[in-house]
Amino acid sequence: MKCGNNLHPARVPRGGMWLIAVAIAFVSFVTPGLLGAEQLYSEDWGYSLDLPEGYALQAKDGSSRFAFANQFFPATLHIVLYPREKWKNSSEALKNVTAQLTSTGPLVSFVWRQRDASISRIESKDQAGWSVALELAGKKGWLVMACVSKPDKAVALEPLIISTLDAVYTDEGSWFEPGPMTAFAWASDGSMNAEIRFGTETRSVPFAKIDAEANQALVDREFSLLTGYLGTEQMYSAWKRYYRMIYRDSWFRLEKAIFAINSLVPRESEKAAAALLSWTQGFTYERNREGADFLNLPEAMMTLKGDCDSRALLLVIMLNQMGVDAILLISPEYSHALAAIDCPGEGARFSYGKKKYLIADTTAKVGLGMIAENMANPDKWFAVAFPAFPQP
Repeated sequence: MKCGNNLHPARVPRGGMWLIAVAIAFVSFVTPGLLGAEQLYSEDWGYSLDLPEGYALQAKDGSSRFAFANQFFPATLHIVLYPREKWKNSSEALKNVTAQLTSTGPLVSFVWRQRDASISRIESKDQAGWSVALELAGKKGWLVMACVSKPDKAVALEPLIISTLDAVYTDEGSWFEPGPMTAFAWASDGSMNAEIRFGTETRSVPFAKIDAEANQALVDREFSLLTGYLGTEQMYSAWKRYYRMIYRDSWFRLEKAIFAINSLVPRESEKAAAALLSWTQGFTYERNREGADFLNLPEAMMTLKGDCDSRALLLVIMLNQMGVDAILLISPEYSHALAAIDCPGEGARFSYGKKKYLIADTTAKVGLGMIAENMANPDKWFAVAFPAFPQP
């Protein structure tokens, strides 16, 4: 993992086990309540959170201080907001909060979303974890988040702690690039090109050298967290968030490569979907049944390999970046994943929101709208939508 000053979130080991949600202003949380499958938005401060399932409001002070406890894990999230003029930089804002937590952990400044940011490890006799301070867009102020647990629990809970702090969005563009914790831990160390064949053409497409490894680390982290929700009422919400987090990180890492291939893809949505579907169907079927069992998307694109959910999510991202609405479909019963596309065409469709999406199976050599009869029950599938095309 690439990072500076020997301060970095630990690499999450492989192990264990996938809404567009209602936007709720933080000031509306006047009594404790469970947060499940909800993305939170503060209109006053202009930031959003897509927290792991299970957080409930524990305490609040006006619209600038909040504490959330997690129902499933012994962790607490503290949120503090300051006016822009209160501190001259993010480090000062972060130091003020970590002092209140009696932390003696190290602090490092960095840049995220072209704005000032700082990160610190929380270390005290009573609690341990991580904290991050971010400059909000439009000079609205400073956002400080600290996620902590008991010192003897913090290492085991690091996937939850890091994922919680990574799930912050401070402007529209931040929905489409790595969160601050991932961005800090995986700073770019140069670029590379991969030769990718599309139809009869070959394109040299750019990636950062760390893209595949960084994306896989996020996949493994989120998968490790997901296992904690197995058997709970929040499992499907957590499953959806798992793919949203991968989508967010992958979008940024695939953007230049998709742009390079874009000229080879027809403009009409149905023809574009058919061409990209045929391309992903030509991938070598490969899976690793250990750990996350999900091949990171930069590697899938560079090597033309992957299993159903890697290919389906890659197809969704490529279409979304080309201006075509597409969603991911998951079936636990069928152990399969599909893409579904808002485009003309004949065949099976999946109703979601106000649209009927045309089915696209990336692992069977079939056309758009075709699905095996023994997998065709729509009640056995659930949809995962993404921020490029928000659902009404």
